[in-house]
Formats: sequence, C-alpha cells, structure tokens
Amino acid sequence: MHACLCLQQLLWPLSMAAELFRNVSADGCMRSLTISIDDPAHFIEGRKLARRQDGQRWIDTYKLPGQMIGIKFCPEGQSEPTQTAKRLYAISSSPYESRRDSAMLDASIIEVLVDRNGGADEAALADLGPGGLLAVSQVVGRGYASLFNSYVGLLSAAEDSRPLLLIGMGARGMGPLRAALEWTPVQAHATANPVTLFYVAQGQQSAAYLADWDQWREAGVRVQPVYIPELQGEATASGNGDAQANNTIIQDALEQAVFGNEQGLMESLGGDPRDCAVLISGLPGPVTATLTRRLTLEGITRERILFCDFI
Repeated sequence: MHACLCLQQLLWPLSMAAELFRNVSADGCMRSLTISIDDPAHFIEGRKLARRQDGQRWIDTYKLPGQMIGIKFCPEGQSEPTQTAKRLYAISSSPYESRRDSAMLDASIIEVLVDRNGGADEAALADLGPGGLLAVSQVVGRGYASLFNSYVGLLSAAEDSRPLLLIGMGARGMGPLRAALEWTPVQAHATANPVTLFYVAQGQQSAAYLADWDQWREAGVRVQPVYIPELQGEATASGNGDAQANNTIIQDALEQAVFGNEQGLMESLGGDPRDCAVLISGLPGPVTATLTRRLTLEGITRERILFCDFI
C-alpha cells in the first residue's frame, strides 16, 4: 500500500471516538472502534422545493467496501491528535450501514477494526477511551478494485452474478471484508450465487467477528476459517526470518485450504474459476503475489482479482 504518499496529501476534519471499543475476538485483541466525525447536514427547504440536502457530506464519499481513511491520534500526554498512524485503515462498517447510522445526525458514524498486536499505532488506538480525540481524513481509494481495469470491482462482479471468493488475514484483511459481507448488494448476491470466505487467523480465540459468522452463513456465505497456530507475531513482508517463515506457513495453509479439495479450486468456489471474482486483503505481499499467480494458473482472469490495499 502506498500509504506514505497518500497520508501526506490528506485532509483531516476533527473527529472523536463516539463510544467504547467493542471486542470482536474472544481474546480481546481485535477491537472495533466506532468513530463519530463532525459532519453537519445542511438542507434547502421551500414551498416549491422538497427538503433536500445542500452539498455533499463526508459520509457520502464512502460508497464501496474497501475504501480507507487516515487516522491521527493524541500522543501520550498530549490532548491534540498530532500523531499520524503509519498506514491507512479500511472502514469496517458497510457503506449502507454507515449512512443509515448517520442519517439523522450532524455526524458521520463509521467503524474501524484494530488489532492490539498490530504494532504501536494500533495498540494506541485500541487503548483509546470514549471521547478520545482523533483526526480522520477524507475517504480514499476505489474499494475492492482491479489493478488492471478501472471498470472492474466488487459492484460489477455482483452485477455480473459472479461467484465470489474472499481471502483475508488479520485486522487489515477482515475489516474491509466485513464491510463487503455486510453490504446489501453482496448479501443479495449471496442468496443466488456462491460466496466463500477464507479467513486466516492463529485460532478461534483470535478470530475477528466470530459472533457474526452464523449470520453470514444464514445469508448464504460459506465461511472457512484457516487456523494457523504456529504463526509468530505479526506476519509481515519485512524480510526478516520470522516474516519469511510466516509467509511460507501462510502460503502452505492457503494452498491446502483453497486448492487441496478433491475437485480443487472449483469446489472451493462452487463454480467455474473462469467466471469468478476474488477479493484479497491483509495478506503479506509475497503471499499475495504467490496466491495471485496460483489463481491465474487455475483460470481466474487477472483483472478480476480485486484488492483494496493498493491505492
């Protein structure tokens, strides 16, 4: 993700944490932060004009799952949000959910998933108390989209009735995937088309949104956890020995989970790979590259492998 370049160019309207964090994993490490962004709605009214919004609100720019924001928080001992988080954060509430919750307020309400074990920035955000001040940037990115064709994305895949394969890991992966799974077009799509989620986590205790999995399954989503207890620390592409070992472990686990069925990838998809669209987020770079090559060898068109990490 080209986060550094984007962060230098963002605008930062002042916001605050609206409520307490909600633990979304059994071990308490995955936490959902609800953020309230100052965003008053202005309306035009008149005898011949129905009550109509005058101008665009902040929340109106959040249109697609996988879109992101920058976050600034207060350094320890300070009361102003001047510390910029080193990466962008995907909004984990769906666009429809966020607009519904913001409709009658002078604020935009969104959720962001953070991991206590995800580094110093996320630990600081996870420890933020209710009412803690943040600065939140404008919404950026195209959501889950093709790197090769600007017209191909999650919405077009749903409109074309394509089988959907979702693969993610950690807070970076599950945050935007949760927004996709809760999004009304995907929920409607899942009633008539195969939708499969492979989610990599150390174990059930550390898995995010476990309480929502049954609801997703009832909506037609096939949820397949890929538990890897031997993962050590934060699996990154930093190039150190632990990261390289983690990458190999993750690649082997996904190879077995996604391609190791009797009928291979077709069984995982519930359809022909040539018709499928794939959403990938949160995996280390080398794992993403290897998985992308493997998927294309199985017949999935490269332009229908969709990412939100690269904007």
